[in-house]
Amino acid sequence: MQTRMYRSFQGLLLLGLCIFFASKAANGQLTWYINSRFIPLTIFGIVFLAVLAHTIFAEVKRSRRQDDAHEHDHAPAPVSLWFMLVPLLIGVLIPARPLDSSAFATKGFNTNSPLVSADSSALIFETDSEERNVLDWIKLFNYEENTLQFNGQKASVIGFVYFDESLGEDQFFVSRFVVSCCAADGFAIAMAAEWDDAAALEQDSWVLVKGMIESITLNGRAVPMIAAESVQAVPVPNQPYLFP
Repeated sequence: MQTRMYRSFQGLLLLGLCIFFASKAANGQLTWYINSRFIPLTIFGIVFLAVLAHTIFAEVKRSRRQDDAHEHDHAPAPVSLWFMLVPLLIGVLIPARPLDSSAFATKGFNTNSPLVSADSSALIFETDSEERNVLDWIKLFNYEENTLQFNGQKASVIGFVYFDESLGEDQFFVSRFVVSCCAADGFAIAMAAEWDDAAALEQDSWVLVKGMIESITLNGRAVPMIAAESVQAVPVPNQPYLFP
């Protein structure tokens, strides 16, 4: 492969990666892959890819105007192009979707969270109970010793449905994945819910659960459960993951 052709392919692949990441940023799907705090860094990377692709195309254009002496140069091994092409093809050909209960088989799930501190607990404690998400409730129950104080508080959480044999027939888990860095290190948390029509729900369907909090014991630990007053089907949130 001639150097000019190699550079042309290199520029096209960089441009393709730039467009791919830019499209994910535009439709909000970047948070399906990474923690939202890395979005500014990713935007910087997209701009860098665009500048790099432009520089390579300018170099190719300039070489065409010059003597053809370099036409017979040997380009670097094309294997480096495959390193850019393979992830681009995977990203384009495999539809993006957030992690769901199918990942529980390898990652498992937690009904308590190790990601808790006194500061975060105090902040969550001051938050209106209906504004707390699944991670907030689990943090509170993981840190506070007297979990009975939360009984009767109103809760409104969104998550996907997961049925587990550790619960009763009219119970299910409202689950979310927590992502510290990227989806690869995500781990699942789950908050129990009780509803008379639980059997009508579908596994992995996203729901908004409203009701009253009850402290129950599961696997020897006090965990929150929502005595559901309503369970409403909702679309997948723009940010399906929670960030600690």
